[in-house]
Amino acid sequence: MTTTQLTAAIVITLSHHLPNIPIYPATGADTQDSQCLAYRLLAAKLIRERSDRFVQSLIYEIRWMDGKNIPEDLPDRLFEALETLEVEGVFCRATELRWKAWGETPKLWVYYTMRTTKVPEPSSPMQHLEQQPTVIKTTQV
Repeated sequence: MTTTQLTAAIVITLSHHLPNIPIYPATGADTQDSQCLAYRLLAAKLIRERSDRFVQSLIYEIRWMDGKNIPEDLPDRLFEALETLEVEGVFCRATELRWKAWGETPKLWVYYTMRTTKVPEPSSPMQHLEQQPTVIKTTQV
């Protein structure tokens, strides 16, 4: 599962669970709609466990753009929507969800941790070996 696939799954899930709320990438561009959500990838880390196994950690931030008019059930709805995502038939569960709304723009941090295995390159199958009997002549001295 790639970071791009997980990001797309987050947007699809949010759109499904919160159909009346616009969702935008947080690209720095200001939007006129303050009653919306903006998302961005905060951090990504890949740690090698073995030569063929890795642990990938991703942190996403979901912001509610209007700091004054926060829907009362928004944190619960975000938690429910983002706790478990399905990406192409594979389920990915959040390891941590944090909601912060005091003193600044309300935001949710979602942490996902995935284990991945590097697929080995295909090798050629075993070849068939044929043997033919040979006669060794010996001479006696």
